Amino acid sequence: MLRPGANLISLVAGCVLAGCGLRVPEIRDFPNGGSYASNNALVQAIVRSVHCELEDAVTRVINARAGSSDALFLRKWGAQVALTIQLEEKSTANPTAVWFPPSPPSSIFSLSGAFNGSADATRVDKVNFYYKVSELYLGPNGRCERDTTAPTDSLLIQSDLKLAEWLDAMVNGVATGQITSVAKQNVLSHQVTFEIDTSGSITPAWKLVRATFNQSGNLLSALRNRKHDLVVTFAPLDKTQSGNFLIPIGESTHIASQLTSGITTGFKSALGQ
Repeated sequence: MLRPGANLISLVAGCVLAGCGLRVPEIRDFPNGGSYASNNALVQAIVRSVHCELEDAVTRVINARAGSSDALFLRKWGAQVALTIQLEEKSTANPTAVWFPPSPPSSIFSLSGAFNGSADATRVDKVNFYYKVSELYLGPNGRCERDTTAPTDSLLIQSDLKLAEWLDAMVNGVATGQITSVAKQNVLSHQVTFEIDTSGSITPAWKLVRATFNQSGNLLSALRNRKHDLVVTFAPLDKTQSGNFLIPIGESTHIASQLTSGITTGFKSALGQ
């Protein structure tokens, strides 16, 4: 489980010791990260969890309408999924010092100096995967079995992503005649983003007879930002492509959602948010 308060010290300590911003960030937080197998385990856990969410959502919505034809059209649809894992690590150093030369007690002269330095590294990993809704449906009594031994570092694993809620709302629209299920323009898109910032600083200070060091500001500070973004697009299968792709507007909507997310992230980064 993510425990931001409990993990703050270890995250900052690990970030400072490892030189945040001077190397490619690890996918998993300190101390779990650091190995290929450990980082890969988290990515696989997220993919499996999202797959389970999709299976449970489709199965729940179809089973809730057993005996009616309201949700049968879903079997001719597909789901395109895009997962983006973005990590940023930044460290800064700001040592300061004030020197007092030997002089009479009435002297008011002093000499101060400071140094500022920072390092920033960003990593963005993306993966796209695709399912046919007919492959996601688990049957009348089906339910996806969760892997209780997998890593749970990501909120995409820990949280209810509300896929069933959104899919159910769309099917209700079909059932009430507000949405035409066979229309070539039908697209259902769902996006979830979790972003967590952890930061901290260390400022030891010394006061000597003729000088003081780090009496203001932070000597060392570190920041780790984790952003996990998921885009799920449901749309009819394209029969002209043997049913292995979404209809063109579905594919376009899926790509546009990813581009919009990337642009938004870029603006926030440029504005220092």
